Amino acid sequence: MNNITIIPIKNLPEFEPKHDLADEIIKSFSSNNFVLEDKDVIVITQKIVSKVEDRLIKNDYESIDKLIQQESIEILRKRGETVIARTKHGFICANAGIDKSNIEKGSVLLLPEDPDKTCRDIRKKIDHLINKKISIIISDTFGRAWRKGQTNVAIGSSGIEPLESYIGKKDAFNNELFATEIAIIDELAGAAELVMKKSDNIPVAIIRGVNYKYSDLGVKELIRKEDEDFFL
Repeated sequence: MNNITIIPIKNLPEFEPKHDLADEIIKSFSSNNFVLEDKDVIVITQKIVSKVEDRLIKNDYESIDKLIQQESIEILRKRGETVIARTKHGFICANAGIDKSNIEKGSVLLLPEDPDKTCRDIRKKIDHLINKKISIIISDTFGRAWRKGQTNVAIGSSGIEPLESYIGKKDAFNNELFATEIAIIDELAGAAELVMKKSDNIPVAIIRGVNYKYSDLGVKELIRKEDEDFFL
C-alpha cells in the first residue's frame, strides 16, 4: 500500500469570472514549491468553480425559494427554512446546493451547470500545458442521511474511475463479495477537505500516492436510480 499525501495549494487569487482555473492552478505551483506528477489528484472546491463560471447571484434575486425551484427537478422535503431537493444534476442536497457562505452578504452561489465537463476541461488543459496525466475532482459539502455533520463529496470528476468494485473478489476470510463498491472520488473529496479549511482560504489540494484507475467516467456513475433508493 502506498503512502498518501494531501498537499494544500496556497496563494491562489480571489476567483472571478475573468479567471481561468487551470491557468491559475498551474501558476500557483511555483509559489508553493510544488511539481505536479502523473496520477496526482487535484481536488477543487465547488465555490471557486461556481465563481469562475459566473454562478454568483447578487442582491437582486427575488427569493431563495424561487432559486431553489429553478435549480431543482424535485422538492423532496421541507422543514422550516431547509429544503431537501433533487438538483438538475441528480444530487439530493439541502437547498439545491445554493450556498451563502464565504461570499458577499446578500448574495448566493449556485452549483456549476456541468461539473463533470468542467473537470474534463481542466484536466485536458493541464495535460496539454504540462504533459501530466492527472485527475480532477470538484468537491462540495453535503449532509448524509441518518448521520449528523457534513462531509465533502465529489460533485464532478474526470480522469479517475469513480467507483472501485470488489464484487466477485474474496475478502481476507475467503468470502466472496457481492455488493461492495467504494466511492473513491467521495473518499478523496472528504480527505482533501482536511487541509482545505474554509477559514484558511485554501480551495485546492493535491492528493498524491493514490493507486487509481484512469477513466473518462464522471460523478454521474455514483447517482442511484430512483428504484434503487432506500431512503425516499
